Amino acid sequence: MNPAELFVHAAWLPIVLLALVVDVLLRVCDAVRRVRLARVLGARAAELTADASEGQRRARRTLFSLGTLCALLAALQPTFGEEPRAGERRGVDVVVCLDVSRSMLATDLAPDRLAAAQQGIRALAERTRGDRLALVVFAGEAKLAVPLTHDVATFGELVAASSPSSVDRGGTDLGAALRAAGDALAVGEREHAVVVLITDGEDHAGNGRRAAAELFAQKTVVHCVGFGTTRGSKIALEGQGFLRTRDGQDVVSALDEAALRAVAEAGGGRYVSAERTGPLALVDLFVEHVVPRSRTVFEDGTARVRAQRFQVPLTAAFAAWLASLALTGRAFRRRSRRARDGAGATPRGAG
Repeated sequence: MNPAELFVHAAWLPIVLLALVVDVLLRVCDAVRRVRLARVLGARAAELTADASEGQRRARRTLFSLGTLCALLAALQPTFGEEPRAGERRGVDVVVCLDVSRSMLATDLAPDRLAAAQQGIRALAERTRGDRLALVVFAGEAKLAVPLTHDVATFGELVAASSPSSVDRGGTDLGAALRAAGDALAVGEREHAVVVLITDGEDHAGNGRRAAAELFAQKTVVHCVGFGTTRGSKIALEGQGFLRTRDGQDVVSALDEAALRAVAEAGGGRYVSAERTGPLALVDLFVEHVVPRSRTVFEDGTARVRAQRFQVPLTAAFAAWLASLALTGRAFRRRSRRARDGAGATPRGAG
């Protein structure tokens, strides 16, 4: 069987050779001890150390080396057999694409579309639990304003600071926003990520549906939230009246629900409209369709996984070390008793 299937840290397997090194060192220590005793006690060395026989020392040495080997095996975290384990729920990565084009300044949602969308995004951020959020702001081009983060407070502040001046090019390019969202996600994490496109649906470049399909092919779902009304509204410019065309006509921007439904369908997601449910449409979408994508290690909540068995060699290590200490203690008590008996005996020829 492959060592990688037996040990969590199979790459460290050579460390078990340290047990052999320990055994060799103990043998060397015993040899040095015998030489020193022979020098001090001379020919009587074997007689005076009979209680601590060579066999007993060999047993202690073997037990200590065996305990060391078991401890090293425990450090490698052996796994064999199976055990049930509950699924572990983790957060989901959510990339919010916020349309900051001038059409989002239309006042058919109070106080305007952009402010209503910002309110909804902050409400969504407050509902996250272990999820990561990222922010892409876009108009005729897209820019990653906040990389994926757990810092909900900072995320909310940067959402509130978003405005048409956050990007240089005017217009509305949904494709650019979705591509920027894809770039914000790690390749290996896209299966458990979602993109939420918040816009009035005016896709001037016309490539939003294609970009959504590309993300969905990478297992990233794209949801769309429409901010605006189908009847439309004029676009108020601060201190400048309303946005007008070149021939002086007021521009009326209406929510393009058909375009957003097409983008959501291509992205495998849902389309919801803030016209009917207000800014909390984003929260409803998050609870009903984003939270269920939170990563669960096992689909049915439980699974059979390889069981951790480090307790077995670790227990064996302690048992071997304790047995080694017990032999040492018994030998010490016998030597002490012999020493006391020898001290109490009357030397030959005395009296």
